[in-house]
Amino acid sequence: MKARRSLPVAAAQMAVLLATLAAALLLLLLPPVATAPAQEDMTTLAPEALAPHSRPAASFVHDTHNEKARIEDCGVCHHGTTEDGRRDPAAPSSEGTPCADCHAADNGSRGKGTPLERAYHRQCMGCHKQQAKGPTACGGCHAKA
Repeated sequence: MKARRSLPVAAAQMAVLLATLAAALLLLLLPPVATAPAQEDMTTLAPEALAPHSRPAASFVHDTHNEKARIEDCGVCHHGTTEDGRRDPAAPSSEGTPCADCHAADNGSRGKGTPLERAYHRQCMGCHKQQAKGPTACGGCHAKA
């Protein structure tokens, strides 16, 4: 059998030092990756009621959007309604209720009210235009992946 050769002490110390530096470099590079939006942080507006979709779904990072837009009140987007179905900013937030529960896709089945696609467009594009910030063209929200 051949005898194993051991590394000289200086070489072994150099290997440990290089491994430590590599680990430190990795830790320095991880925070930017960790702060990138995770897939689960994305809000995607693609209700089945509007299927088949003619454009890609509108997606955005919910919390980042609200921070940039300085939106603190959920009711700004998740508006409440009066008993007769009219939009009411003073009513409790509709957060957690799918928009399609109140807005019909084609409006033929529910009569009055804002159709679902128009409700989304009025809500998002209306605010973007009013604030003169954010996308207002189709491809700005419905970006191809």
